[in-house]
Amino acid sequence: MISVAALSAAIGIVQFGILKWDDLHQRPQGALGMYMTYSGQLMLVACLAVARVLFWPRERLWPMLVLPALVVALATTASRNAWVGACSGIAILMLMRDFRLVGILPVLAAIFIAFAPAQLTDRFYAMFSIKDSTRQTAATEASVRSNQDRVAMIRSGIRIIKDHPLTGVGPDMVMDVYPVYRDKAAVNQLNPHLHNVPVQIAAERGLPALAVWLLFVFVLVRDFVRQRRTVPFAFLPNAGLAIVAAMMTAGMFEYNFGDSEFLMLFLLLVTLPSAAARGVEQTA
Repeated sequence: MISVAALSAAIGIVQFGILKWDDLHQRPQGALGMYMTYSGQLMLVACLAVARVLFWPRERLWPMLVLPALVVALATTASRNAWVGACSGIAILMLMRDFRLVGILPVLAAIFIAFAPAQLTDRFYAMFSIKDSTRQTAATEASVRSNQDRVAMIRSGIRIIKDHPLTGVGPDMVMDVYPVYRDKAAVNQLNPHLHNVPVQIAAERGLPALAVWLLFVFVLVRDFVRQRRTVPFAFLPNAGLAIVAAMMTAGMFEYNFGDSEFLMLFLLLVTLPSAAARGVEQTA
């Protein structure tokens, strides 16, 4: 998975640097058809690679070599939810290994701000703003409007949940009812989903379904904590904790759990620790 992601990262870097897919209308997408899916998968594999480097004493060279490519390719997508998710997942890994390693993250952020192209640094700065400014660039204005629309979508989702708390409005029905619940501050007339995993699940399927989903996440985290002491491949449960954290954090700004390509990779990665533990039991 790390090797395939490295190849996909190389394709994305070529798309950004040579083919000039370097604006919000055309972003690197690797070998996939959508930049958002691409960035989400890079986020997951970056967490896996960092876990392999930090928690597996053997065969570290290859993950160490490809990790910069994964990070650079992720940066070129300009997908801020994946940036935040990757940072949260990697920060958790560093905290578990040695809390002093977290000091590397501000250094990496400083390097990014110093050397990244202007369109990416503008995108980074716009993460922290929901107000229009007369001095901002067109790309920054688009980013700010995206922030505003995400806030408006959450408000719309809360209204849907209040009206349909038990069953929601039904799978894939949010876009159909969105005009009725559209917030007055919304930017887009229609949205296929609410760009927030918990809000989307509750709006589609009701609060009981959200409770079941949160239980699923809790059980995953509980099992990973236990498996850290029992699974011989120690990096796998640690990677699982980082991957869940990355998915949850990024999922506050994007409905990544509803993306089938992202979801398949996520589910595969979070089952690897249990597969490793079962393999040890069968061998014994």
